Amino acid sequence: MIWLLLLVFVFALVMGYLQVPIWFMYSVLAVMIIFFLIRNPLVFGKDPEKMMAYLKKAKAPHFQFLYHFLNGDLSAAEHGIGKIRSKKAKQGSELMLLRERKEYGKAKDLLAKMSGHKTKWYALSDIAIQEEDSDSFKQYKEKINDTFLLNMLEVDQDVFDGKKEEAVVLLENMIPKLRGYKLLTAVKVRNQILEGKV
Repeated sequence: MIWLLLLVFVFALVMGYLQVPIWFMYSVLAVMIIFFLIRNPLVFGKDPEKMMAYLKKAKAPHFQFLYHFLNGDLSAAEHGIGKIRSKKAKQGSELMLLRERKEYGKAKDLLAKMSGHKTKWYALSDIAIQEEDSDSFKQYKEKINDTFLLNMLEVDQDVFDGKKEEAVVLLENMIPKLRGYKLLTAVKVRNQILEGKV
């Protein structure tokens, strides 16, 4: 990513020095951004296997964490958290791990340090489901506008209520419409339900 930004900066300097028309600069920049987005399967990818292969090859610590986490290797994922530099990505990774291990008290402490964001409200809603706190669940759910997260809460509620078949059907209906990270999440949850891990 740093190389891409450096390349864009050098490109802008050269184009400015040559006094290239601004429309040409924007056109080339748009093509570069589209090329980057298409090459990164985690943004618009529709093939979970290709996305997992991309994560496996990736050098970025956060991607390595995601690869181990999605494969269910929680100890390797936990080891990888220490290498993540971004504070937001590190907190998100820790939160995913704590929720997966059902350490809800620690997860709530971490969530208290995080700013209000749809991911925070989703995590708090999911914890409220697990702790059977319907008042907190309603309070946090009202703050979520993202359709995907609302559907995932419905899946979580169905799993908690023992309606695993309904949860799988909902996920099966969602998966064809999803791309990127959301697709990987839905596939992981579906596989966990089918394998009896949740």
